[in-house]
Amino acid sequence: MMAHLVGGTFLAATVLLGGLCTALADDKAEQPVTPAKEITDQRALKLLKDMSDTLAAARTLAFKARSLLPLEAPSGQYVSLFAATRVRLQRPDRLFVESRGDLVPTDLYYNGKTVTAIGPAKKFYAQHDASGSTLDSVLAQEQPGADTLAPFVDLLVSDPYARLTKDLSSALLVGQSTIDGVNTDHLAFTAPGVDWELWIGTRDRLPRLVIASYRSGERQPTFTVEFSDWKLNAPMPTQSFEVAIPKDAVKLEFKPIGLAQSK
Repeated sequence: MMAHLVGGTFLAATVLLGGLCTALADDKAEQPVTPAKEITDQRALKLLKDMSDTLAAARTLAFKARSLLPLEAPSGQYVSLFAATRVRLQRPDRLFVESRGDLVPTDLYYNGKTVTAIGPAKKFYAQHDASGSTLDSVLAQEQPGADTLAPFVDLLVSDPYARLTKDLSSALLVGQSTIDGVNTDHLAFTAPGVDWELWIGTRDRLPRLVIASYRSGERQPTFTVEFSDWKLNAPMPTQSFEVAIPKDAVKLEFKPIGLAQSK
């Protein structure tokens, strides 16, 4: 999951995030990685499947996510940026993502015909024709380096379990814990180059917390995402997915950065 969860939001981020600090540190020799011991705990896989089925069965989804995303500063040191995201999805072809926090404010709209990214503060926007596309096909667009944008991609596809378990080498039920007053099952997984943990509500089978740690040295070292305010199958106002381009906004070339896989 945690490779997928860090995928970008296909938001023309190359343009809208231009100016965000990007480190040009010298390439570092990759250190040998000790693989995790392979353990297949069927209890963990069942809980993951239950969560995935819960999300996949919902015609509408709404939630909030708070993330700590490390970015490499010009000094080579990693600094953590805070991101606050609000997501609304209506199957089969409606999506709205509002991104705020330390990243460049961005609103993303997919309405079955176009994908539109808007920088409301600076009045920039980019738009891409998506006629005939499904939500899954839009989400499947991949481009490395988009880890800072949308660490929840795997929750939005039509079959989260298939995507989350791709290349999985280890699954473990750690136990139970309480996250913000919600009793959760704590799961741990391993895939090539990444260890990730997931806390799922014991009653509602919804994700509450994700922590990923990369062992390959090819990505940011860790990221943390906390989920809240889940609403499944609630009515979605039509205007939730209507694109509102600011007056006098400048149109930029759309350079999609896909909601890439996390591995």
